[in-house]
Amino acid sequence: MKKSIIIIGSLLVVALVSGSAFAWGQWGQGMGYGYNQDCQRYEGQSALNDLSKDQREALSELRQKFIDETYELRSAKFANRQEMRMLMETSEPDRARLDKLSQEITDLQKQAMNKRIDFLLAAKKIAPELGMGRGFGHGRGGWSERGGQRGFQRQGNCWNN
Repeated sequence: MKKSIIIIGSLLVVALVSGSAFAWGQWGQGMGYGYNQDCQRYEGQSALNDLSKDQREALSELRQKFIDETYELRSAKFANRQEMRMLMETSEPDRARLDKLSQEITDLQKQAMNKRIDFLLAAKKIAPELGMGRGFGHGRGGWSERGGQRGFQRQGNCWNN
């Protein structure tokens, strides 16, 4: 009796696990690197491929410059977030210190956003055809709205909302 319960239970667990694995579908046809390159909504990579070699090199240098210039901002923001996490783990977090750290993070985010705007304007001078949403500055597309709960529907090889 005990042996049959163990066998039936094991088979049930295997069936449940394999059922959820099959529910995900084929990973090769899902979204990933290079996916939707031919769709109008996701023109980032194809737009970059249409640029001249000089434009791509200039944009690459500009991007590296942006990364170098924002390194300290990103590092300071990371350190402040870590300190906030550590304070929140204490038995009695210091509210004044948390408020100060929160304000510092907000200020760092504003500085980083200003640098990003400068970067996008400089990129637009190099390659005016890129614009916002094409190539640089694409962001997360529709997933950034309402916490990623926007409904996307597949049309051919493209996902549209």
